[in-house]
Amino acid sequence: MRLNVPPTAEAPQRPGVGPTSTEPSEAPAVGWWPWAVGLLLGLVVLGPALGGGSLLSLDLLVTPEIPIPDGLYGLGPALSQRVPLFAIVGGLAAVVGGPVATKALLVAWVATGFAGAARLARVLAPPTRPAGPLAQLAAGLLWAGGPFALTRIGVGHVNLVWVIAVLPWALPRLCRPGDHLPSTFLASSALALGGPGGGTLGLAVVAVGLVATRPPRFARAAVVAVAPHASWVGPTVVLLWAGAGVNGAGRFATSAPGVGGWPAIAAGGGFWRPDLQAGPGGALLALVGVLVLVASAVGGAELVGCRGWRSWPGAATIAAIAGLALAVASALPGVREVYDDLSRLPVGAPLRESHRFAALWLVWAAPVAALGAARLAERARPVAARAAPLALVVACLALSVPGWWGIHGRLEPVEFPRSWAAARQRIDGDPGTVVALPWSEYPTLSFAGGRQAFNPLPQYLGGDVISSFDPRFDPGEPRQEQVDPRAVVVDGLVRRLRAGEPIGDDLAALGVRWVVLAHEESWRDDGALRTDPGLRRALDLPDLELFEVVGWSGRATAGDGQPRSLDRPAPFVLRTDGGEGTVLHVAGAPGWRQGWSAVRVTDGGQLVTPRGSGVIWFSPAPVLVTVHVLVVAGAIVALRSRRRRFGRFLAPRWARG
Repeated sequence: MRLNVPPTAEAPQRPGVGPTSTEPSEAPAVGWWPWAVGLLLGLVVLGPALGGGSLLSLDLLVTPEIPIPDGLYGLGPALSQRVPLFAIVGGLAAVVGGPVATKALLVAWVATGFAGAARLARVLAPPTRPAGPLAQLAAGLLWAGGPFALTRIGVGHVNLVWVIAVLPWALPRLCRPGDHLPSTFLASSALALGGPGGGTLGLAVVAVGLVATRPPRFARAAVVAVAPHASWVGPTVVLLWAGAGVNGAGRFATSAPGVGGWPAIAAGGGFWRPDLQAGPGGALLALVGVLVLVASAVGGAELVGCRGWRSWPGAATIAAIAGLALAVASALPGVREVYDDLSRLPVGAPLRESHRFAALWLVWAAPVAALGAARLAERARPVAARAAPLALVVACLALSVPGWWGIHGRLEPVEFPRSWAAARQRIDGDPGTVVALPWSEYPTLSFAGGRQAFNPLPQYLGGDVISSFDPRFDPGEPRQEQVDPRAVVVDGLVRRLRAGEPIGDDLAALGVRWVVLAHEESWRDDGALRTDPGLRRALDLPDLELFEVVGWSGRATAGDGQPRSLDRPAPFVLRTDGGEGTVLHVAGAPGWRQGWSAVRVTDGGQLVTPRGSGVIWFSPAPVLVTVHVLVVAGAIVALRSRRRRFGRFLAPRWARG
């Protein structure tokens, strides 16, 4: 349906531009074919991963069971990158299994991101020169199938794959946050689900939208747009307060080698691990980057000239430029030092990997470059305007196709060794705290094709597992990026173990019952476990050994050395029959209370009861649970408050910019 839309103060009538009788009052809906092509793209990208088996590649940790993260309640050991998105992933995994849930979501998110980028090309195109199928195809390929998206899928940054799905749909609304507050709350909530990765991008867009459009209800718009992000900001604040260590941006600087490295960032290159960057790389990536920059400049200039800076396309342009600037900030001499210092501050922790801000650039550049290429060719020769989108499609395919069918082998499915299942069964029969060896956060796994991956032992075994979260940027200075203070103690024990000293009695004092030694990476360095008198070998299998700590005294130990019971009915609730001074062999952190009395944390990182038996609870958890419930309730209310058509959420009216 087409409506005459009268000029407004924000979109003045000009000859040949602005609202006209040919413009729809709401953004056009997406046809069926972008969804079909996006679904096909998701299938060919995952390729071999769609078969049976788990997935392991850097941070891609897909095990048979995926737990809901304790970070929802402000508990560790991991930082809050998975909060709150993995509450959904874990819930779905409980029904269909971790591999099926993750693979289905990745395919669906690629399809959704492709359709969203294609829709943006249609929304942004001038009414006199609508975006055809080729322009929409180019936009979808560059955004959902380009080097940025493929790299993040290949390394397992699931929260950013979620951003790829959501951001094209939420961008118009967040760039005009004051127009329809229920829709703004929904759009902001969607990005907040991505945790620090998606949330920081959403907050950046909101900040630009508020400043650029200056809505009459500025304060209300700001509160509505920012409030949903409490679902990840709250847990992050609690974890940092509890002492979680975070490395600065210097270790995660955007990669821009040589002259060609800088324009490559504009096409999705520049991941901080160049060996894991998807796509062809080299001169081709740099050439396409130059093409994207030039075409985006032409398309963006026309777009802002027609709509103005206070329109949502104008705000999106500002956000895109800011995103590109932030993406290169960690690599730019003279700026990277300041950015690194900022990222080391508690408030700057979510900023440490600046390359992800390239998403703000690409979500705008993908559709605008397609429109700009046609405009550029039209100025040179009208006939060439038809070929320009095709040329951009070919360029995007050149970047995308090399990563299809498993992203350079990183999505080859794996089967966990049978010995791991045997160890899990043995531990489940006699539960207790486990230390996972080799002591490496990202070991090289032989059964995963020699790929480096986040240590899957803790998630595979389940329960209370002490594992290394030290990326080992500086082997001489261990730095655990987690909240479990017991890991710092184990750091020292591992050094002694590799010097040939026995550590069994120290593990018993730490409340450890089991030591799992997977025969991966540097496992031979830990061979002194076999001769340790404080350990008893329970399993001796070809690719794994399981040791039982002889002096283990139970999950809780009273002051007289006698074992006491310890139950955990919920992640943030403990119950013991021990008296005052009983040591609870769990990860300690500030915030635990017995009644209203604070629970002390020992030097070894365990909890000590301040009085007799009873319930011990983590005080930030009820607050965080309340926050999550309020955000969900707010989203439900916002859904019920939307006006007539859901297109109201997807984009503001054209007359409003």
